[in-house]
Amino acid sequence: MKIAHVVNSQPKALEEEVPLQEMAVAATEGNSGWYDYVQKLLYRSGGHVRIAFDWALRLAKPRLYYEEGSLMADLLALCPVLYKDYAPPLVSMNGGMHMLLSVVVRRAYVRSIYTRRLVSTPDGGTISLDWWNTSLENDLAADVPVLLCLHAFAGDSNESYMLFMCKEANKMGWRSVAMNYRGCGNTPLTSPKPLHIALSADVYEAVRNIRQKFPDAPVFLVGFSIGAYTMTKYVGEADSGVWPEDGKVQGAVLIGSGYDYSFEIEKISRPAILRLLNFHFINCTWWSGYVKKYRHQFAKDPNIDLTKVRAASLTSDAEAAIICPAWGYPNIQAYYDDINGLKWIPKIRTPTLFLSAEDDPFLGYRT
Repeated sequence: MKIAHVVNSQPKALEEEVPLQEMAVAATEGNSGWYDYVQKLLYRSGGHVRIAFDWALRLAKPRLYYEEGSLMADLLALCPVLYKDYAPPLVSMNGGMHMLLSVVVRRAYVRSIYTRRLVSTPDGGTISLDWWNTSLENDLAADVPVLLCLHAFAGDSNESYMLFMCKEANKMGWRSVAMNYRGCGNTPLTSPKPLHIALSADVYEAVRNIRQKFPDAPVFLVGFSIGAYTMTKYVGEADSGVWPEDGKVQGAVLIGSGYDYSFEIEKISRPAILRLLNFHFINCTWWSGYVKKYRHQFAKDPNIDLTKVRAASLTSDAEAAIICPAWGYPNIQAYYDDINGLKWIPKIRTPTLFLSAEDDPFLGYRT
């Protein structure tokens, strides 16, 4: 079952906070009370059983949380997938299989066609913008929309979902560009400050760079997983006046985003299989793929103790050992509070769509 949240169907004054409301619309009328009760019961019995129940009865309708207004009506008219029944294929009966198959299938027919541009940040860091296909060519109109995509943690512009999104936007006649975090996707790490999820300042530098190249073009954002967390914070800040006017965007879609990062970290630290995934992430992705690669940079910061990073067995321990000292967070909870989507969502005024799955292996039913 998908969960769709739409923020700001109706613009409000800056000082007002926008609540999320569950609306009794056609998209959710089919979800009866007994069905919700059985779903929750089966969820605790195992994801395979619950999704098999959905597949058999074809009752898995998205839940929509939104503010009433013209935007929602237009969105439902253009995106019927948001209210149609959904039955997963028999070969992918849980969230883990969904992720695996999406990577394999998309990789089979999407190849990267990027032109890279490096962007320097005011603090000496570097991000890269990979422009898809003909996006930088002048034969496109100056006011063609630009889609900026942000990948998940420790990924890059060559992830299957990034390639697919850039390709689809280009097919629509849009310009599309993928942003790589500091040190990701062969982007050089030019300072001892690593990537981190709350680093919305780098998103501003990407948006500003796009505005400079195409000042007449509307800019839209799409973020995946951890990238969606970053964009949630960025859009909330932009709408609160944290960033200059050139940092504002026309819309955002955040896919697979959680709303409480502390909960997500706790979730991947408890069950045996997810704890194993947590260990693999730290040792194979975070340590070997990032920290070890750039240890010469991190050695320049006397506050970073790489032995603590290497000894970490949990994601929270690794983040506390490198991100907190590098970026001045007093403790790991202060860092998580800065990321927390529940803090930033009420500040958002830009039309924004959140898409989440109840069987997401990282977020789970609480989302």
